[in-house]
Amino acid sequence: SSGINAEYGEMVEIFKGRGMTQEDAELVIGLTAKYKDVFCNEMMVHELGLQPPSDEDSPLKNGLMTFVAFIVCGIIPITVYLFVDMNSSSGDTNFYISIALTAIALFGLGVLKSMATYMSWYRSGLNIMVLGCIAAGAAYGISALAEWAFKPLGEDFCNHVNGTMIGNSTVDI
Repeated sequence: SSGINAEYGEMVEIFKGRGMTQEDAELVIGLTAKYKDVFCNEMMVHELGLQPPSDEDSPLKNGLMTFVAFIVCGIIPITVYLFVDMNSSSGDTNFYISIALTAIALFGLGVLKSMATYMSWYRSGLNIMVLGCIAAGAAYGISALAEWAFKPLGEDFCNHVNGTMIGNSTVDI
């Protein structure tokens, strides 16, 4: 019940922030809270900036859209490497270009997401871009940490992981 009271209080504050008096906000939210589905939908819209699900939503369509977005957005960071000589000395430059393209793609994905929410396009774009960059940074950091942690084990460890050590050579099983 304390969770409901907290949500009730948050909704009252949101409505007050939109110009209602404390008394009117409590009245409106109090009436709305009597109807669980209506209250949940109002919370989704006003607190989270999401549209409530409709009867016309298709899990298959949503899944396909997510898959397409994943493929398209997943290709963007590697496109720079499709058009450069991998033996060139511009590896760092290519990496930074890839980071910039990824940030732009994430911002664009956030803008597209704003069409399905009540969040402004720039706020949604920044939200997705920042979250995506944090996730990418964490993945990069974990990878660097793993490389640092296993590097002292040397090639013998890598050979052992890839096959079976016999003397100084590896035999794949």
